[in-house]
Amino acid sequence: MPGSDPASGKRLLICDAQVHAPDTPSGVHVPGLDPDDLLHEMAVAGVDRCVVVPLAAAGGDVGANNGAALEVARRYPSRFAVMGRFEVSRPEQVRRLDGWTSQAGMLGLRMSFARPPDDDLFRHDRLDWLWGAAQRNQIPVMLLVPNEMVAKVGEIAAKHPELKLVVDHLGLTPYVVYDESSLSRAIEPLLRLAAFPNVAVKATALPDSVAEPFPFRSLHEPLRQVFEAFGPRRLFWGSDLTRLKVPYSECVRLFTGELPFLTGEDKEWVMGRGVMEWLKWNPPALPS
Repeated sequence: MPGSDPASGKRLLICDAQVHAPDTPSGVHVPGLDPDDLLHEMAVAGVDRCVVVPLAAAGGDVGANNGAALEVARRYPSRFAVMGRFEVSRPEQVRRLDGWTSQAGMLGLRMSFARPPDDDLFRHDRLDWLWGAAQRNQIPVMLLVPNEMVAKVGEIAAKHPELKLVVDHLGLTPYVVYDESSLSRAIEPLLRLAAFPNVAVKATALPDSVAEPFPFRSLHEPLRQVFEAFGPRRLFWGSDLTRLKVPYSECVRLFTGELPFLTGEDKEWVMGRGVMEWLKWNPPALPS
């Protein structure tokens, strides 16, 4: 049964840590999903809630699609909330962060440092103004970084110990397909980040990072290692649904039915409770 724990039959409350919505014009080739289509996908897969990441807008303001995403969250407050984009090439706009999470439906920031010129700013420590403002305003930040820059997250976490950081996609480089050996090497810098209590990790987009079909066995041992390092309260299941080349339900079932180390209350934390508490998301009750 979608959305349930096969071991106990108990219904799990499942919150996806990353979905792109709605389908707005953007500067990236990943599409979004409009609310009706997303709600249908969620119902089929047994997913209750989603953390929405707006599509990165083209032009001079990567966050231009934040408003459309927030409108989705306001229409369905029990289902969706938003991690908004912010334009790092305009540090003079840093004061916007002072009231960032006072916007209805806004939980924090989602930053991408996978492409120039933003990757260069991240690599060369030119964003202290951003990390300082986010820490001061208690804004959690989700980070997409290529695998070779994952260690830099530890430097930021050490310098800003009250700043909550979440590493996307197990710290894997987007659109790289890993074999068992390269995957084992790729998670090594992520495992070292577990020493920082203000760092968590999203287990998102993983079926796209390996070549084999469900149940994606080459992911099982790396996920066990990440789970043991970070614990159930700092490992967040998610899909990055519009990137998936497999059914949504398989992404769910990988965690609910195929990982023997993930049981009981730990599964509840990983499948949704953890990300909601980390982001301080307290939504209204789900519709009956």
